Amino acid sequence: MASTAHGADWVRVILLTGRPGVGKTTIVNRIHEHYSATGLKIEGMTTREVREGSARTGFMITDLSSGQEGWLAKKDLTAGPRVGSYVVASEDLEKIGVAALERSMKGPADLVIVDEIGPMEMTSTSFRNNISRVLNGNRAVIATVKFGSRYPEVEKAWQKSVHWEITKENRESIYRKIIRQVDDWIREPRRWAS
Repeated sequence: MASTAHGADWVRVILLTGRPGVGKTTIVNRIHEHYSATGLKIEGMTTREVREGSARTGFMITDLSSGQEGWLAKKDLTAGPRVGSYVVASEDLEKIGVAALERSMKGPADLVIVDEIGPMEMTSTSFRNNISRVLNGNRAVIATVKFGSRYPEVEKAWQKSVHWEITKENRESIYRKIIRQVDDWIREPRRWAS
């Protein structure tokens, strides 16, 4: 199900969701590689899981512009908000994730990528405030949202965004649809003053 909206509150936002393991992060990384190769200015952040053997021990967060990396959450941390069996590394989330979102709104970004909007990231009030600004701003945005999550900051954007649920069966066709949509946005003259 995709929906697009135009008019006074027209935004250029693609929101992706899907069950764990269907390939949301993989799609986002492919999109990043695709547009980086074209010279597009990309800002934002991605997360990836860290495993020791077969056991998942935590998640890393990466600033797409600077390449700076840190912990989003880890099992063996002692201080920070707890989400399931993980403890959020609030300092790294602020220093890397929130800083990447703030910079994406100030600089000359053509495309903002956020992977992901989920319970770990949303423990941060400044992350929540900035994700709301990013989703309602004047940049093209591709963001992944944890499956089944409901956040006021996202719900408002959901109504006027293009959104898809990714499955293993449709992920290749969704990837191609995202590329076509972003290409259309990039070709359109901006409808606002920067």
